[in-house]
Amino acid sequence: PNVITCIGYVCLVIDYSLLAHYDWDFTANNTDQSGIPRWVWFVVAVLHAASHHLDGVDGKQARRTGSGTPLGELMDHGIDSNCMWMLPVTLMSVLGSDSSNSGIAMQYAPLLLLSLTFNFWISHWEKYNTGVLYLPWMFDIAQTTVVGLFLLTGILTPAGLKAACAQYIAPMNTLFYIFIPLGFLGSLLLSVYNVYKAVQAGTHKQTTFLGMMRPWVSYILMNLLLCSYTVFSEDAYLAHPRVWTIAYGFSFSSLVCRLMVNQMCSTDCDLIDPIIPPLGLAWFLGVVVGIEPTIVITVYSVFSMGSFFHLSYTVVNDICDHLNICCFLITRKRR
Repeated sequence: PNVITCIGYVCLVIDYSLLAHYDWDFTANNTDQSGIPRWVWFVVAVLHAASHHLDGVDGKQARRTGSGTPLGELMDHGIDSNCMWMLPVTLMSVLGSDSSNSGIAMQYAPLLLLSLTFNFWISHWEKYNTGVLYLPWMFDIAQTTVVGLFLLTGILTPAGLKAACAQYIAPMNTLFYIFIPLGFLGSLLLSVYNVYKAVQAGTHKQTTFLGMMRPWVSYILMNLLLCSYTVFSEDAYLAHPRVWTIAYGFSFSSLVCRLMVNQMCSTDCDLIDPIIPPLGLAWFLGVVVGIEPTIVITVYSVFSMGSFFHLSYTVVNDICDHLNICCFLITRKRR
């Protein structure tokens, strides 16, 4: 089952890498002549559909083979956390960065990334407090819609899709500006309601209000530091926006994965997550000290990526040793 999970992740990494190759700075679709070949959109659509399908069957395979373990749950959701930031970044390539041509201006791209990843984060904050991970059917509808969007982009070209959308519905960026805040607000209200119900039923995991809100401290700090970096170092961010998205994505994944481990082990999360001090140092060096911001954010991006994979390797190794299992085999280890 863990092999299935990882194959699904590789599909999304290929998606991301293809679009990064043809559209590194999100300007390839700012004109009528797209810099992204049509075949790329069809490949991206197929791989995204495969990734979503594999994400749904890994748990079924684990139950069918009787090999379900906490490791499988952690790998599934941990990899999902790393996929969540790639999705809005790939959508940026569909829209482009020219707001006068139905694109998302790069100044607002951090809000797009924050809004979509927030839905995933608050689901796991809810689980931290209730012990139950609630995933609405809207998630599957959204994934299917994204696949359809990629297919239409390949058929009509990005310019054709944006023109058709503007003619018959509304400009695509307007739709994003409407639906993304609604999704943000809906996820927030639903999670708060589910936590409230758990408190009323006496099934909540945290005994105090401060304990419930503890994960928010690091989450808010991470977003404040990274989003304010794009304001104070705007020129460097606009020159290399994708580097910033990588820094955000892997910081987010590290934060959420530690929260998952806390929830599974029934322990309190750190008030200040280990990713925050190096992020704060990068912000200080780039914004206050004045070291070239592009160099600072690039170095931090590499660090955040390495930190995430080191965390993943360490936790997976420890769980395998504790449960006497192999990560990618159903058979147990021989001691």
